Amino acid sequence: MSKSNLTSWRGTSFYINPTSRCTNSCIFCVRNFSEGVFGFNLQLDEDPTPEELVDEIEMTWNGQFDDIAIVGFGEPTINIEGTLAAIRTIKKLSPVEVRMNTNGQALLIHHNRDIATELAEAGLDRIQISLNAPDPDTYLRLCQPSFGRMAFDSMLEFTERCKPLMRVELSAVDIPGVDMDACRSIANRLNVEFRERVFKGPEGAIEGILRTLSI
Repeated sequence: MSKSNLTSWRGTSFYINPTSRCTNSCIFCVRNFSEGVFGFNLQLDEDPTPEELVDEIEMTWNGQFDDIAIVGFGEPTINIEGTLAAIRTIKKLSPVEVRMNTNGQALLIHHNRDIATELAEAGLDRIQISLNAPDPDTYLRLCQPSFGRMAFDSMLEFTERCKPLMRVELSAVDIPGVDMDACRSIANRLNVEFRERVFKGPEGAIEGILRTLSI
């Protein structure tokens, strides 16, 4: 892999990569083990402009795609203008549902904007918010948010704000030491869907994760 990619695809799934910056530094993140996925390099030197993202989407778009996601190597709401432009562009190209993966920290990243409403108005149909822990302490150890302890509760508040506007899922990576039942209970309490995600890092990384959780 050499050239950085703003879009990637596999089969009939199409992925948009607005940024490789993130407000988390999750110890289980695929970025710790790879520069990309499916043979695409997703590490970006800088965020693309909305125009650059739109151009790349239009250039690589295939009318056969039936699964479209704003998900790359970073937190898409950091490059919110690019993300909104990408959603609007896809909605012009296809009636297919558009989903986005996020760490849910938009209220902290853009404290003076209503990001949930902006995403919905752009056309986002479904949002998957990475819960990844059942409590703030575990979240701090696993995800190492730059916003500190407040990130966990802010994520849950963002989940509540998205609920009236689009389909919402909370997700958690199923790794040893994380109480998946407790994570599922949070989703049930908030009345949103829950999804267990498979850990995609090397098997040897699990030992380090377990050490972190035991601290």
